[in-house]
Amino acid sequence: MIPPATGRRPPPAGRWLLREPSHESGARLFCLPFAGTGAASFRGWPGRIGPLEVCPVQLPGRENRIREDGYRDFDTFAADASRALAPYLDRPYALFGHCMGALLCYALAVRIQEEGGRLPDRLYLSSCLVPSRGFFGMFHPSMSDERLGRELGRVVRRLGGGEILPDLLPLAIRVLRGDVDMCYGYRPPGPYPLKSPISAIGWRDDPDVGPRDLREWDAYGQVTHHTLDGDALAYLTAPTALTELIAEDFAPAAP
Repeated sequence: MIPPATGRRPPPAGRWLLREPSHESGARLFCLPFAGTGAASFRGWPGRIGPLEVCPVQLPGRENRIREDGYRDFDTFAADASRALAPYLDRPYALFGHCMGALLCYALAVRIQEEGGRLPDRLYLSSCLVPSRGFFGMFHPSMSDERLGRELGRVVRRLGGGEILPDLLPLAIRVLRGDVDMCYGYRPPGPYPLKSPISAIGWRDDPDVGPRDLREWDAYGQVTHHTLDGDALAYLTAPTALTELIAEDFAPAAP
C-alpha cells in the first residue's frame, strides 16, 4: 500500500545528484549511500561501469544538502526520491546500495513498483539483511556519541578523507544517529516481492552479514548471489570484482 502524500515538496533533482546525468548515456546506475555518509562516498568509483553511467544520489542533511532536515522514515524518502529522480528514469537503470543504502534501494523500488513507474532493471544490494528481519550493522542506537564518532572516523579514513574536524564532528554524529534510528525503525511486514531482479552481494570478511543471511532475499524476487573478497567497506573503492559483477549482471538489460 502506498503511504499518503507527505505534503513535503521534494527539492530539485539537481540537489539529489552530484552531477547532471548525461543525455548520451544508454543506462544509469543510481548509488545510494550508507548510514552517516553522502554521495561523496562514491568518489572512488569510476564514472561508468560497463554501459552504466554512475550517478551517486545525495540525501538531505549532509554535504551540499547539510542545511536540510534528514529523513526519519523510509516511506517519506521513497516518495520524495521517486518524484525527484523520475525524469532520469527514462532509460534502462539500476540501483546500488550498501547496508542502509540497500534498504533505501529496496524502499525506492517498492514505491516505483506500486506507483506503476518504470522499474529498475536490477537492484544491487550489498551487505544487507532483508527488511522484515530488522537492521543490523556496524552502528547501533545504543552506542555513545564517542563510539559513533570513532566508527564514523574509521569510515572517513577509509575514504581517504583524513580525520573529521572537531568542529564538524557533532554534526556528523547527529546525521549518523538519525540514519541509524531510521534504519532500526524500518521493518516492513513480510517480503514484498519485486519484479526487478536482485543481485545480493556479500563480502568474505564481513562479520555481520553472511551468505545464509543473504539467502533470505530469495523471498523478495529473482535473486542471484555473489560473495566477493574483502570486508564490509571494500565496496568504497569499487574493486574490480564488484564493477565486473555489476557490468555482467546488468548485461541482459543493456541497450
